[in-house]
Amino acid sequence: MTYVIAEPCIGEKNGACVDVCPAGCIHTTPDAPQNYIDPDVCIECEQCVLVCPVNAVFLDTEMPDEWDRFIQINAEFFTRNKMAAAFSDAEVARIFESIRRFAQRANVSVAIAIVDADGELVASEGDAATVTEAAKKAYTALSYGLGTHELKSTSKPLWLDASVIDATRVLMAPGGLPMIDRGQAAFSTVAHV
Repeated sequence: MTYVIAEPCIGEKNGACVDVCPAGCIHTTPDAPQNYIDPDVCIECEQCVLVCPVNAVFLDTEMPDEWDRFIQINAEFFTRNKMAAAFSDAEVARIFESIRRFAQRANVSVAIAIVDADGELVASEGDAATVTEAAKKAYTALSYGLGTHELKSTSKPLWLDASVIDATRVLMAPGGLPMIDRGQAAFSTVAHV
């Protein structure tokens, strides 16, 4: 099951649902008529339902018949707008430069790893061993939906079923940060060691 945003949102696009969504699964684009919920990421927490001022959010199994088409409309928005990697080369360069400047000010060494929505490494910087560690932190942050500095041994993933997480790629140590590119509705992560 997933929540779906239906016709009452058209023209409204109130951002309250975006603000309260713990999974970061509600997105839109400037030219889109409404907000949309990613069915692959929604954790059915109901927060969006509680704050929607126009009662536009329904579980897909409880969608009123006249708005049934919005189940497909929400899903198609993400099919059209997701990218394999959330960041362009220019954005990756900007992220790397920001991390380098931070590391220089903090007088620390870093390795950088960015993974795509599937957890695959798309960009990195550093020696092989530290990039491997950074990539594990990035995968962990992506999988759990939290910065790795916030994770505890009892933490549960926010938007994935724990059974789909590759435990051999998990590293619960500070340095991984989930980043959401709202314009493209894709998830990426950057990590350093």
